[in-house]
Amino acid sequence: MLIASVLLQELEKSDCVALRNNIVVMMADFCVRYTALVDCYIAKITMCLRDPCELVRRQTFILLSRLLQRDYVKWRGVLFLRFLLSLVDESEKIRQLADFLFGNILKAKAPLLAYNSFVEAIFVLNDCHVHNGLNDSKGSQTERRLFSIRGNDERSRSKRMHIYVSLLKQMAPEHLLATFAKLCAEILAAASDGMLNIEDATGQSVLQDAFQILACREIRITPTRGSASEAGEIEEEAGDTGASSAAAKGRAITQAVRKGLIQNTIPIFIELKRLLESKNSPLTGSLMECLRILLKDYKSEIDDILVADRQLQKELIYDMQKYESAKAAAAVATSPALSKRRSNLAKKLQTDSRVASAMADAAAAATARSVLKEVNTQTPPLSAMSVPKLKTAQGQGGTTARHDRPLHVLESLRSRKTFDSDEEN
Repeated sequence: MLIASVLLQELEKSDCVALRNNIVVMMADFCVRYTALVDCYIAKITMCLRDPCELVRRQTFILLSRLLQRDYVKWRGVLFLRFLLSLVDESEKIRQLADFLFGNILKAKAPLLAYNSFVEAIFVLNDCHVHNGLNDSKGSQTERRLFSIRGNDERSRSKRMHIYVSLLKQMAPEHLLATFAKLCAEILAAASDGMLNIEDATGQSVLQDAFQILACREIRITPTRGSASEAGEIEEEAGDTGASSAAAKGRAITQAVRKGLIQNTIPIFIELKRLLESKNSPLTGSLMECLRILLKDYKSEIDDILVADRQLQKELIYDMQKYESAKAAAAVATSPALSKRRSNLAKKLQTDSRVASAMADAAAAATARSVLKEVNTQTPPLSAMSVPKLKTAQGQGGTTARHDRPLHVLESLRSRKTFDSDEEN
């Protein structure tokens, strides 16, 4: 159709929001009237899901959702993967619409779609093309970048993880177990075998996302989370005995599958751990954290597996203890409470030292003032002192003369004898 081709060209080039919105409405109407002819243009129409204008994005999402529900458009190719970006759209209204579509309509209409496209979604969202066993997704490089959330920052990882969790919530227990196995086989094993380049930034992001998915609680099987088929079988049982036996049988099967799954998973983790350590990769911490959660959640299965290999058990326990110690030390070193406590202690010590220094200075000043006071005290003059006066011989006219003293008095003083005490005698 020439008209459709011209409209799509205008849709890509136009800066007018109203024109782009009207073209999307016209293309949706063409899909109903000329389904086979417009089907090849669906990938171009989905580009509007990433339009700068919220109105165009919401209109495109609503129109394509209606076409998918009425089977005018099929969930194949890049359509499903591009719809995933609506789960983390900047608009809250679009996010609500996407949650309802994936959590209710799609879960009932295509229950296997999330399971079949899960691993591919990890590579597409990271824009990763360094896996030798996977073909590049369709579309130009611009389109791939537009519909990806590449990056290893916290915001990008959080968005991707929200999409993964939304898909995991749609899966039945048997699909969760199968997804666990696919992640280990197609990502972890591929990385340990060299098929996935872990030195590439996008390859590292894929591997880290796989660790986070394997460690999240949504992929774990809980007793209250049963598949629809199991629930229907239990409801059809005649009495409580039949329901109990069916539930016990389901648990036994699940336990056996989990044990076999972990038995195949542990060797992959061991080999990948050695590879990451040899390359000094920062992903070693993510692997150890994932392994720690698996050892905790699947303790009974792992104990049964490792009982035959005591050496491997000792190595795992030693590595986990070493990792926990290093993690605890890092947490203590970077703890805000500890840093605040250290800061307060340093301030207190500084204040105490200042107070002690001030007190010492004050004591030294007081001592100096006391010493100076004693040194500066002047001796009183002789005239001010009370000196005993000797009685002298007075001559005539009231004057005294040394030569006028009687000679016999001086002679008596010279010949005066000392008297010893009785004790000496």
